Amino acid sequence: MSAPSASVTERQRSSRQPRKSRERSRSSKRAAPQSARRPFFKYGLIGAAVWLVATVVYYFAFQRDMVTRLMDEQTEMQLSYEDRIAELRSRLDRVMSQKLLDQQQVEQRVNALLQWQARISRSLDKAEQKQTATLSDLEERINLRTRRIQTILADLGVVKSSRATGPGATGGPFVPVKPGQTDTSAFETQLNRINASNAQIDRVEQTVLTVPLGSPVIGETDMTSPFGMRKHPIFRRMAIHTGIDLRGDTGEPVRATATGKVTIAGRQRGYGNMVEISHGNGLATRFGHLSEISVKVGQVVRIGEIVGSIGSTGLSTGPHLHYETRVNGQPVDPQKFLRAGVSLGDE
Repeated sequence: MSAPSASVTERQRSSRQPRKSRERSRSSKRAAPQSARRPFFKYGLIGAAVWLVATVVYYFAFQRDMVTRLMDEQTEMQLSYEDRIAELRSRLDRVMSQKLLDQQQVEQRVNALLQWQARISRSLDKAEQKQTATLSDLEERINLRTRRIQTILADLGVVKSSRATGPGATGGPFVPVKPGQTDTSAFETQLNRINASNAQIDRVEQTVLTVPLGSPVIGETDMTSPFGMRKHPIFRRMAIHTGIDLRGDTGEPVRATATGKVTIAGRQRGYGNMVEISHGNGLATRFGHLSEISVKVGQVVRIGEIVGSIGSTGLSTGPHLHYETRVNGQPVDPQKFLRAGVSLGDE
């Protein structure tokens, strides 16, 4: 080669060598940070690995503690629930026992009430039977007394008013029986019969009050002259004595023998001072030879009231009471009425 070419070559080599050196310096510069970074990265990886291991260990340790705590809590909760359930069961048992006891007490009370009701029912049955027997006896006695009074009144020839005899008039609106409406019981039927019997005997007794069955004088009646044919004490001839003469002293009270209305109160021929009382139903009584008259015409007197005093006025031989009973204006023996009064008084 020539010298210029050699120089060029040398220059090229010299120029290449610095380029290479520059590239090496650059590469060394680049390699220096990389070599500096490698230990840091390595340590980072180690630290990360250590942290990861520590984390895993801590996690497992913590998880074990947590599991232990959770299991403990679960066990505690389970025990608490079991205690609660046991307490509830105990309460339930107590409640059930109490309810059972209450039920037994209720059943005992119900049984006691049923027994008491049965005793009351038996007592009521006995009372009803006794009451029925008593009412039957009362009804029989009322009917017997009614028939007795009616028989006596019939024997006396007393004519009752139409309102006191025969079946009473009846009537009223028709009210149909409703479905399910029961008929009256035997007790009510018996009471109705007794009420009817009472009403009947009340009417009969009201009639009796107007029948001269009482005694016109106080005490026992001492008859000095009977009813009927006799020799007249004044005229000494046979005549009809229309009443009876009763012994008595002047001034002794004379009483009405039945309830009625005074129709005569004054002097009458043969009777002297005389009182006549009309009792209704055709009945009348007369009281003669009175020394004093205590009533007036039209006055209503009740049985037992004083109408006058015993005397000896009129055709009389001495103090006594002339007592008459008349039926429809005709004289009837007063002794029949007096005996009937005694008979009714003895019942």
